[in-house]
Amino acid sequence: MAPTIVKIALDWTPNTIHSGIFVAKAKHFYAERGLDVEIIQPDAEYSKTPAKRLEAGEVDLAICPSESCIAYNESGKMPLQAIYAILQRDASAIASTSLKSMSELSGRKYGSYNARYEDAIVKAMVAHGGGDGSAVEVVQSEGKLSMFEALQAERVDATWIFLPWEGVEAESNGINLSRFVLEDFGIPYGYSPVIARNKNSSLSSEVLKAFISATQQGFEHARQSSKDAVDAMLGKCNPPRSQDFLEASQASINNYYGDGGRLGEMAPEKWNAWIKWLVDRDLIKDSARVESSDIFTNEFIP
Repeated sequence: MAPTIVKIALDWTPNTIHSGIFVAKAKHFYAERGLDVEIIQPDAEYSKTPAKRLEAGEVDLAICPSESCIAYNESGKMPLQAIYAILQRDASAIASTSLKSMSELSGRKYGSYNARYEDAIVKAMVAHGGGDGSAVEVVQSEGKLSMFEALQAERVDATWIFLPWEGVEAESNGINLSRFVLEDFGIPYGYSPVIARNKNSSLSSEVLKAFISATQQGFEHARQSSKDAVDAMLGKCNPPRSQDFLEASQASINNYYGDGGRLGEMAPEKWNAWIKWLVDRDLIKDSARVESSDIFTNEFIP
């Protein structure tokens, strides 16, 4: 019997956030469950987000931040539902090579990825730190995949990074970064990234359970054997990354995959706190469309 093809769109070029998926493919965890998983990377211009690829029917699953699930459900464009949380804790931060506090971003340039709620989150952090959030100059002209390069070249004063990737890159290159973590500014940021599906797709529960089971096994294997995770990622990254860099990144991100519970599992309390924060700031206009019970599920997690 021919394997079932499952296409998944990455949220970024391959990195250690995706290690478990590459491990599951390399170790044949997907194949053992009758799946042929195709990993779709963004193009050089990042012309389509993973959610847009899913909406267009180009892929079966998308890796995206939780806010994509919220925004799509609020708009009614697609019932985007998170089915697996890759990270249990937020591994991101606003970073700067020149600023010592978020309040200093008032009147300075923030390099934006033009993501939903992103600029409002950053402005709220500036205000929380005692600055004028409305005075932040949002720069959206830089390419999404070269934003950290823009920060290093001082074309922007701050941008959003993943600590186990750009943070490790900065450390390995001797770059001194100020890092501002969202929870320190009163923001209960949701799961990011998640693996999401279109609830209207024809992908069966059996296939989804098989995919999640193999993916979970892949991430657990990555946690237990960083060497295998690094081997699975070598040659996949663009630009290429050294073995030393990948080892340092994997050691950093292993702390975020799990928190003692089932890998991939999501808590309604965390979703509800994040949704409430957005509703309280009028960033979600139609809260009736945004019910956590609709926008995430643990039903496929073994």
